[in-house]
Amino acid sequence: MSAVKIQATDYPISKVFSNDFVFTIPLYQRPYAWTTEQAGELLEDLITALGDSDDKIDEINPYFLGNIVLIKGDKRDAQVVDGQQRLTTLTILLAALRTCVSKEHIHILTRYLYEKDDFDPDDNVYRLNLRERDAQFFKEFL
Repeated sequence: MSAVKIQATDYPISKVFSNDFVFTIPLYQRPYAWTTEQAGELLEDLITALGDSDDKIDEINPYFLGNIVLIKGDKRDAQVVDGQQRLTTLTILLAALRTCVSKEHIHILTRYLYEKDDFDPDDNVYRLNLRERDAQFFKEFL
């Protein structure tokens, strides 16, 4: 039996939603359950953390999103043990933001949501894969 390695690392959101991770929600996890109230609180927290200054985003103090616990080996596949609600809500937020930005920025936000397959859209690699019950709805509206 191999030894289990426990490791804590902080990542910027651009790293979390990058080619380094493909998140899967295991079957034993409950379905996505946040309402507009919880999602709104997260959005308000993010806006408050940004503040009203004209500082560049890289100059603002980092916002602690909370722990996201994963089972992950050397590959990019990662099972989400804790943090599903936040990851899913952030993904929904990114998709919503994508509808509000200029065409040049749509591509940037899309890369945070999935790796696009130019030959076959059915082969896009989504950064977050929900349980079967939520997956089809999520992909359709993402």
